[in-house]
Amino acid sequence: MNQENLTRFIQLFTLANEEASQRLTERLALVLSDPAAYQTEYAEELAERGIETTLAAQELRDVALLDGLLWEELLWEADWTDPVADLVEGLNETLAQQERPERLPAPPLARRAATGPEALDALQELLEPLGLALVLLPLDSDAHALSVVAEAEVEGLRSLAKQLGFGLVVY
Repeated sequence: MNQENLTRFIQLFTLANEEASQRLTERLALVLSDPAAYQTEYAEELAERGIETTLAAQELRDVALLDGLLWEELLWEADWTDPVADLVEGLNETLAQQERPERLPAPPLARRAATGPEALDALQELLEPLGLALVLLPLDSDAHALSVVAEAEVEGLRSLAKQLGFGLVVY
């Protein structure tokens, strides 16, 4: 594992929040270097998700990233049936936690009630004019785990995620 790449990857979500970066770096370094130790240390948190068996390394890395970002309030987890208007509200909370000045406007009336993939498309359409991109983390459930990164950082994020073994989709 390349510690410098891990730090750069995390900072795409945490921006200038050094304390959050440090906590996430420690958490994700553990899952990357010793998945069994991670599963033991975070057993209670995993149990809250209904995970009580040993996970495959890839799945455990993805869960660790998702839970770490959730813990730092840098991720919005929403049900797939939530309308886009609710997702906008949640992502605005994420933007505030990232200390970004941008905020998503209310979605157009015609798309306010959109759900599922249509809602994700509507979110990305609202993010693009702000120079931001929607990040969807894999979650084996009926929910969307969403975050935001700068559009200019998308290719770097994809590359770092691949190098480090994290799964994610950037719109």
